[in-house]
Amino acid sequence: MTLSPAWRTRLFAAAGAVLAVVLGVLIANEAFFWPTLFVGALAGIIAIYIQPLPLPTVLLGGALIGYIVGNRGFAQFSLAGSFPLLPAEFVLLVGVTLLCAQSAWHRDLPIQRNLLNMTLFLWMVWGTMRFMIGIGAHGFASVRDYALVYYGVFFFIAQHAGRDTASARFLETCIIGACVALLVIHPLFSAFQNFFLQTIAVRGIPLIYFKGDLAGNFMAVGSVMCFVRYERSRKLGWVLASLALAGLMLTTNSRSSMVGLAVGAGWLALSGRWKFASLLGTSALLAAVAMLLVAYGRNEPWERTPLYSLYERVASIVDPFGQRAYATDDSLAKGDNNAFRLVWWRASINETLETNPWFGLGFGHDLAQRFVLQYYPEGNDDFSARSPHNVLITIFARMGIVGFTAFVALMAAMAVRTWRVLRNPGLFQRSGAWWCAAWVLLTCACFGVVLEGPMGAVVFWIVVGLASALSADAATPVGDQSNADEDAALQEDPVRDDLLVTHSRPT
Repeated sequence: MTLSPAWRTRLFAAAGAVLAVVLGVLIANEAFFWPTLFVGALAGIIAIYIQPLPLPTVLLGGALIGYIVGNRGFAQFSLAGSFPLLPAEFVLLVGVTLLCAQSAWHRDLPIQRNLLNMTLFLWMVWGTMRFMIGIGAHGFASVRDYALVYYGVFFFIAQHAGRDTASARFLETCIIGACVALLVIHPLFSAFQNFFLQTIAVRGIPLIYFKGDLAGNFMAVGSVMCFVRYERSRKLGWVLASLALAGLMLTTNSRSSMVGLAVGAGWLALSGRWKFASLLGTSALLAAVAMLLVAYGRNEPWERTPLYSLYERVASIVDPFGQRAYATDDSLAKGDNNAFRLVWWRASINETLETNPWFGLGFGHDLAQRFVLQYYPEGNDDFSARSPHNVLITIFARMGIVGFTAFVALMAAMAVRTWRVLRNPGLFQRSGAWWCAAWVLLTCACFGVVLEGPMGAVVFWIVVGLASALSADAATPVGDQSNADEDAALQEDPVRDDLLVTHSRPT
């Protein structure tokens, strides 16, 4: 029996009316989980039909923009009111569901058989095993710390999305656009902080709230990617954007961003591309001369110029024990900050070696307890940080020698792939900017809390996943070699490669 169009309309109208009443009651009682889930599902269905890109690609682009521009504020925003459905977890939930469904439909594993994928997968497997061992003892705290591992799933979602040329271009536009937007939004936030924190807020949570170090990290990423974009397009505007981001980065007082930018420029220089390092050096020299001339004209000592403050910050990078005296306000605490990190790093390493060197202290263990006793012997009840500002030490402390070795192997796989990409002009045009950006963020993670939280980890793993997808020809295969001839043919025939990627676009 087939219903007439009129009865179908009546039934849909009745169901819609009942659903509207139920959702209205839930919203009135401030129960936002089911309304948010329904609206999100409806928005996803609409997005699938009104735009050509796959839904995971759109969600990844939104996450990139949200975490770069919104930063800490966006990261704290719950999509379901009191239920902790945070943006990263929501994208993971939808992305993993669609990725698994499509992989099952096409009988294709989302994990590729190459060194980068295998080392990341093994590291995550060990991290998950270590998490399961300690979850009973530490409860929710272990789940929060385990985010260091499960955010790595973004790599596989982004790698799958990056197989589609249109998706890769869209995500590149998202990350570069978000970084360039910092040129306007970050100065406005610094000048009108109360407006951003109190007015542009939802349920008391600001949508834009910058964590100083991470904002500088993203500016360094944007500077590298804008310059590589210039090398492809030869448009002067990208050079100006690159220099502007590098200059604004210096105002954030983030030393890790300086080191990260230097590493990004170093990778380019290793491949014979010295223009970026030369541009940064020449611009810095001209700016220094200009500031000295202004100070001379005003009859001011150079110790009172911004140049001296920058000099002290650079000098503090090579002062690991914090023994140097600093004069400027911006650098006054840099020595103590270095000592702060060094004491915490030693405390975490020693505690791990004494307790469980092979398997680590586990997720949920308070890595700050011994450090606080040593650095604040009089007690500090307000200290809430959980990570020792170095992702390598965090991994060693939580996952032991086994987890640390696996992550070092992952870094080695990244380095091999990056080197192969930089030596191949065709691969560099497709993925060179992504690999340099990945190394900028990974370097910053060795001096701050980057990969332990969603603001930096989500962006990092998306960047690495896209870099992997766009440089598949440079991958080191593991196991099955059956596709080697086809991969070689694709490398020789880029037109066929583009057609294959287009026709295999995920939905």
